[in-house]
Amino acid sequence: MKPLENLENLVIDKNLPLDQVLIKINDGKEGVLFVLDDSKLIGIITDGDIRREIILNGIESNSTAYKFMNKKPKFAYIAENDFSKYFYSHDIEHLPVVDKNLNLIKAYRSTRNDISLYLSDHIVLIIAGGLGTRMGLKYKNTPKCLLEINNVTILERILNQAFSLNPAKVIISVNHEYQKLVEFVKNSKFNERVDFFIEEEPLGTAGSLIEISNANKDKNILSFNSDIIFNLDFNKLINYTSSSSKTLTVCTAEYEVEIPYGVLEKNIILNNDFEIIEKPRVKYNVVAGIYHLKKNSLHSLETKKINMDELIRKISEDSGQVNYFNIGNNWMDIGNEKQLKLANKFIDY
Repeated sequence: MKPLENLENLVIDKNLPLDQVLIKINDGKEGVLFVLDDSKLIGIITDGDIRREIILNGIESNSTAYKFMNKKPKFAYIAENDFSKYFYSHDIEHLPVVDKNLNLIKAYRSTRNDISLYLSDHIVLIIAGGLGTRMGLKYKNTPKCLLEINNVTILERILNQAFSLNPAKVIISVNHEYQKLVEFVKNSKFNERVDFFIEEEPLGTAGSLIEISNANKDKNILSFNSDIIFNLDFNKLINYTSSSSKTLTVCTAEYEVEIPYGVLEKNIILNNDFEIIEKPRVKYNVVAGIYHLKKNSLHSLETKKINMDELIRKISEDSGQVNYFNIGNNWMDIGNEKQLKLANKFIDY
């Protein structure tokens, strides 16, 4: 763990509006803010909390920090002598330390992600064969992964993450407008470091995974959709898959929906026995478009057009060899123009 410096720059009042919270977290460059009320710690805000609020209510939301902060953060007392245990027992990235009156004294961040990985027994597969129909006419001739977020394409962001893992090879599966992808890579720092798998006919979102797995039976595969922005603990993911007996791990992300009405809490409202919850928020775990497949797991399947949900269902029904790994809320699907605009608003890296 590492102590956070300039803690005063990471502290905000509970009434700070969203647009100012966004400026503050970008200036702080630590991905976290500590929310105080009369000098006492009452919550934490991360990049994921801000992203969720913007997706729910838009960049013009008039919400204040108190509405979308984590109101039950993990913290340690200054009198304790072992803060590191919190990072492992609670799987957190940041730990505030308070006195007995909950006054914020200092804070730490996890350094687990600073450990380099060398996945020489892995292939990273980036699936970029979609048609991009959700982006509309404006972007119909541009592969989604070549869309820019603050002057950096989605593909470049994913490639940077892929090569940081030091895999045996990186493969991009392409179909729609693939010449543009090949040209982009050729003119980038990734030239001659990336292989392409060109689908002569569309293979769906999982057909190329079957083909590449069967052609590289001695390699595990870490697969990413090419239209997502994410940040995850790869060390934790690989440790999880290594210790699991399952062959396919499906990564999920936390996604929150706000119901814009008052909702009756009780299913049965006889005798007026109910309570109205105003604009409740419901959390779901959604498929994040990130998958880990163990070596030689699909040898019984032939390459054909198949989507990932079909493949997951087939593996689950045939062998039950599917499990799930939650990557948290630091994830965003760039599926339409609205999401692209939001990403350009608050992703500054």
